[in-house]
Amino acid sequence: MSYTRFTNCHLIDNGELYEFTDLYVDNNTRKISKQPRDANQITRTIDLHGQIIAPGFIDIQNNGIYGLNFSSLNEHSTKEDIKEFQRFYRDAMTKYLSTGVTSLCPTVTSNFPSVYPKVLPLYKRSRVPHQTDSLGAHLEGPFINLKKKGCHPPETFVDAKGGEDKLLEVYGGKDNLLENVCIITAAPEIPGVLELIPYIKQQNCVFSIGHTMTDYQRGVDAIENGCTMITHLYNAMPQPHHRNPGVVGLINTPKVSPEKIPYYGLICDGVHIDPSMINMAYKSNPIKCVLVTDAMHLIGLPDGEYKWDNQVIVKTGDRLYLKGTDTLAGAATTLPHCVRNLMKWANIGLPEAVKTVTNNAALSIGVEHEKGFLNEGCDADLVILNQEGFVTKVYKLGSEIVSSDIPQSRVSSDSKIRAVL
Repeated sequence: MSYTRFTNCHLIDNGELYEFTDLYVDNNTRKISKQPRDANQITRTIDLHGQIIAPGFIDIQNNGIYGLNFSSLNEHSTKEDIKEFQRFYRDAMTKYLSTGVTSLCPTVTSNFPSVYPKVLPLYKRSRVPHQTDSLGAHLEGPFINLKKKGCHPPETFVDAKGGEDKLLEVYGGKDNLLENVCIITAAPEIPGVLELIPYIKQQNCVFSIGHTMTDYQRGVDAIENGCTMITHLYNAMPQPHHRNPGVVGLINTPKVSPEKIPYYGLICDGVHIDPSMINMAYKSNPIKCVLVTDAMHLIGLPDGEYKWDNQVIVKTGDRLYLKGTDTLAGAATTLPHCVRNLMKWANIGLPEAVKTVTNNAALSIGVEHEKGFLNEGCDADLVILNQEGFVTKVYKLGSEIVSSDIPQSRVSSDSKIRAVL
């Protein structure tokens, strides 16, 4: 047996800062371990010089990265196309790891039934040392509302009147769903969807309300049927009114027991949601808040115009719009940047903000025994942070990865930790 010891460091977990606490990793299992009884088994010691260790960040809604669109394969894709996509996928996931996101749910937007059997097997859950892991696909659509379509292609939209058979027909069969999918976003007012929620839950998939015109009561009914998440709160849904709170009112509804209140995704980029509304949602129910990027494949690419299916997306900095419209087309802000935004807008410390992309994210999709915590037995997926929330280094299953979030020269000293946190 051999172990790695991280020392002269502070830990962030459970929304708390644990000062001057060592962390141990079993080099054989690549999992977090308790302190070994025999000090001679510690074969590597890493002095972090007063920096902070947190669990690796989890991005549960991400449409693409570094030019790779997770939905780009189609019914005409050949075996060679799929092989090329896999190469592109590995390269993009390797680059994305450097931002501090150690696992994500590749998000497949509304598509035709012929597409899902080709793309979903590529997103089967992984555990690899040098790239961001997939936790299973996030299927956003095509059971969504035309009035809240966003940039989804409406020609792909369907209802669920056929029940389980229709669901499996669209997504490519029960095995494809069970083995390769983590989250399904759908609108509960679409015929047949509300009744399908218990079945979706039986397939070990999270049901999330999104791209919807549903009212508050139907949202409550969805929760009672097994819905446990809301996709990108405020976006692609009716806005709340003090007598008709809609989907937004579900994040702290008194109509269900507290443990049934759903987790909710927040795109904390300053483009999709005004900071004041971010603050309002977070303060309403911080333990169910999960920051998401909703990133499009243009993240990491230069500004300009990019063709996407039959549409054109204009990228200007972190802003993505469909050309000639005011329709947002996903985001281009990294998850660590979103964490820093939340700290500023909600006036909270780093431990609380980090919880939204680690503990909360893991709990929302049921992977808390493997990811998102610094508990014994969890994967050694770690980020090293300075007190400002910049990722200075990444460890994937214990292997060191250079960060792209901040120059190494900006790493902060231990003397500043107490003052800031």
